[in-house]
Amino acid sequence: MIAAPPPAIVEAWSRPAIGTGVVYLRVVNRSAISDALDGARSPVASAAELHRSSTTTGAMNGMAMSDVSTMTPVHALALPPHATLTLAPGGAHVMLIGLKHDLHTNEQFLLRLHFVRAGWQTVRVTVRPI
Repeated sequence: MIAAPPPAIVEAWSRPAIGTGVVYLRVVNRSAISDALDGARSPVASAAELHRSSTTTGAMNGMAMSDVSTMTPVHALALPPHATLTLAPGGAHVMLIGLKHDLHTNEQFLLRLHFVRAGWQTVRVTVRPI
């Protein structure tokens, strides 16, 4: 039996941040077996959580209101066979809670991602300018 290759984690980046940070990236499932991203850790933060953002346009008394953005924690993000999972602004992302130091442009740090099938994978994240 041939072991399935682990997911490839590419283009991991963050923004400069104080207190709470965010990480975006792409995960490529190179396998015919599904997986799911279900956890994260980083030495730069006290905690890391998977979140999903969404934006809806609200209405009040029949009048349009401005867009309302919400962010909710998620237990896991599905990674179907031969698919790409994109964590990007306005969608799914990794929240870095309780940063141990401010994140500055061009800094790099490690992020560990946990997959149900593949286990822990480590990636280097680069802080990009806004």
